[in-house]
Amino acid sequence: MSAYHLQGVRFTYGAGAPALVVPELDLAAGGVTAFCGPNGSGKTTLLHLLALLATPSAGSVRFFGELATPRRLPALRRQVSLLLQSPYLFRGSVQANVEWGLKVRGTPADTRRRAAARALERVGLVDLARRPAAQLSGGERQRVALARVLALDPRAVCLDEPTNHLDGAGREALQEVLASWVAERGVTLVLATHDTAFARRLGARVLQLAGGALRPAEPDNLIRGHVLPGEPVAFQAGRVRLAVHSLPPGTGWVHIGPRQVVLAREVQPSSARNQLEGRITAVAPLADDELLVTVDCGIPLQAVITRASWQLLHLEQGGPVVAAFKASAVEAG
Repeated sequence: MSAYHLQGVRFTYGAGAPALVVPELDLAAGGVTAFCGPNGSGKTTLLHLLALLATPSAGSVRFFGELATPRRLPALRRQVSLLLQSPYLFRGSVQANVEWGLKVRGTPADTRRRAAARALERVGLVDLARRPAAQLSGGERQRVALARVLALDPRAVCLDEPTNHLDGAGREALQEVLASWVAERGVTLVLATHDTAFARRLGARVLQLAGGALRPAEPDNLIRGHVLPGEPVAFQAGRVRLAVHSLPPGTGWVHIGPRQVVLAREVQPSSARNQLEGRITAVAPLADDELLVTVDCGIPLQAVITRASWQLLHLEQGGPVVAAFKASAVEAG
């Protein structure tokens, strides 16, 4: 079943060129979808359409099969929540903020309190229920805003740059909350984000927005491991040790762009401090005469190379290869 189906959607601000053009798009119910792209690419516009806070200039949006017409929008909006990257909290306690949406909907006080308590427990803020919201840190404010959304128990949630103000530990905590929410409640998550590594850790379908148009996003090499104690320039992933630039203590994931990985037939004199020997396990065509090559070198790595380079190096599926990349290419994920 689709949570969303967009058909022939165009959105234009004023008399200018369309800010968003989506010929057709389906988002699965209970799934996670992330829209990535630079500022001005149309992410926020699309997110507001999916949150049912805006209507397209042309085309249609269906939410769980129901056409989002002006007459139906008020009822459908009650089933969707939008979490902004800089959420607004009201004066008063954390508890009062989490109960606010339910109070507006006329939910009885006892039901509100129970729902708010469950939501605060899920985000790890039960002990702060009575604290004034004005005394919270940025990360705590975002978790309160998330608890406010959780308490409403929506069918779909749209999140705008959810990791922007979070450190590594905060991102790990948010990932855990969202993943368990999807698994337990079947909620549909939609993210607008620059943080593709976070999205992939949630198992998201990642789509790229550029100039208001959608296309599949290239994969990231997302690798789990840990920073070696006393060695902030070394990251251990299983049996593989990676040279990195200094990473924060507690970093549990790193990512490496597939275009940062260079393939060779043998170890080369190079400034790339990571040169991992392995075998090619898969090859898939991309656009623009490029190939996505998957390498098993103790960890799975993907590299993007041209067909001309593939032929020049005499590479073949199942054959040996060296995957090389600089320490600076390994970024905290």
